Amino acid sequence: MSDEYLATGFADVDGAENTDAYSGCLSLLASLPYFKEYKRRTYELLELAPGECVLDAGCGLGDDVFRMAELVPSGLVVGVDSSTRLIEQAKSDERSATLAVEFQVGDLRQLPFDDGTFTRCRIDRVLQHVPEPHVAISELVRVLKPRGILLAYDNDWGTFSITSQDKRVTRLLENAWCDSFANSWIGRELRRYFTEAGLADLRIYPSVSLLSDFDTADKVYNLTQTVNRAIAARPISESEASDWLDELRGRARSGSFAAAVTAYTVVGRKTL
Repeated sequence: MSDEYLATGFADVDGAENTDAYSGCLSLLASLPYFKEYKRRTYELLELAPGECVLDAGCGLGDDVFRMAELVPSGLVVGVDSSTRLIEQAKSDERSATLAVEFQVGDLRQLPFDDGTFTRCRIDRVLQHVPEPHVAISELVRVLKPRGILLAYDNDWGTFSITSQDKRVTRLLENAWCDSFANSWIGRELRRYFTEAGLADLRIYPSVSLLSDFDTADKVYNLTQTVNRAIAARPISESEASDWLDELRGRARSGSFAAAVTAYTVVGRKTL
């Protein structure tokens, strides 16, 4: 897709040389069946209804904002993101002219909204990139109305797995990708953060994203770039890297390739 390394780059999209790499990744993910299904499920878990005022934190291109706006007639959905470029793209979407939506740039650790502004808040695959994720969660709770619902979906990169006969190289590369994230284990930590933030009625739903196409996995998980980084850092040789990638491509052709990660959807309600 580009030389941008997605595991680290999403933390500062506007600082990237190629912003298209991030919007392209978001669009690709949004087109995949697993992502469509879990996103639809998050809307159900938020119990969206007419008149709701909803915040999508880290909204990216705004696709979820537009979908939720269709589910809350006479309501409002607000998208906030740290990237000015992604917010500009969201605002330029033709759906912005026909749906009750707003977009603005903001820091999730210091949201530009008053206490108790929203009836629902949602954050999707963002906390893995945010330093001090507990601060962002506290902010989301702050801007929720009493009895409002917060939903977070995020990956646990400690569960990232790739099919290969070479266990040593595979483990090195799985761990290299995992450890590139600011909060690589955020999925498994969401329950703790929700509890510490005072949320009640917690519900937790694990799910597994599995890709069986090498090219798609390479775009989403930067497999080739991770290999090249490992060659440069010298934990693996060029011949080991070439053999590993060749095996993965061969597995894809034979139908035995898989790249998977477990994610968690956690839902809680503000009591006061």
